Amino acid sequence: MKTSPRAFTLHALAWAVVAFSSAAHAELSLPASLAGKAVVLNPSDPDYARAMVTSAVQPAGMGGVSEALVIKMTVDIPVWRMWNGPAKLDANGRTNRIGGWWGYDAPKGSAAEYRTNYEICKGWNDLTWMAQCTLKAGAVVAIGPGQSVSAATCGDVTNQENYPVNTRDWQLYINKPWARGTELVCPADTQDYEVDPADISRRRP
Repeated sequence: MKTSPRAFTLHALAWAVVAFSSAAHAELSLPASLAGKAVVLNPSDPDYARAMVTSAVQPAGMGGVSEALVIKMTVDIPVWRMWNGPAKLDANGRTNRIGGWWGYDAPKGSAAEYRTNYEICKGWNDLTWMAQCTLKAGAVVAIGPGQSVSAATCGDVTNQENYPVNTRDWQLYINKPWARGTELVCPADTQDYEVDPADISRRRP
C-alpha cells in the first residue's frame, strides 16, 4: 500500500517524539536515596499517566522540573513541604500546605538556601512552616532536577529574582495531591512546625 508524504511525515514525527522521550528517560536514573524504595516506570506502563509528567516538566525559566522520571513507590517514605503557615489563607480560605511540589530528602540548611535549591519564587511561598507527610507504597509520582525560574515567572519587575537549574536537589511532583488521600497521608497541621530561618530542620526559637 502506498503511503502519502503527509502520512509518512506524521509517522516519522511520532517516532521521533517517542525516541526523544525514551532517550531523555534513559539519561536519568533513580537517586541513591530512593534505591530499594521505588521502581522506575516506562511510558508504556499503564500507571505512567498518573504522574502527569506534562504538568511537571516545564520549559526553561518556568519552574517545575527540566526532565522527569516516573516512579512507583514500593515502600512508604516521608516527604516534606514548606508552606506559609496556618494563619495565611488565600481568597478561598485555604492554606498552601498541600500542593504539588515536595521533597523526599530531609530538610536542611537555611530557608534562603532552600528557596534557591528548589527554585521557589518569594511570591509563591513564604517558606516559614514545615509539613511532613507520608508518601505511601503504590503512589505514582514524577521526580527530577529543578528547572530554572526567570524573574518574569516570579513576577519581579526589577528583574532581580531568578533561579538557575539545579541538577543536585531533585523535586517530587504529586499530581492533584488533595485527591490522593490514600497515597499521600498527612497528619493534622498542628504536627507541623514554624522553621528556624537559619536551619529549617529545627523549630523557630
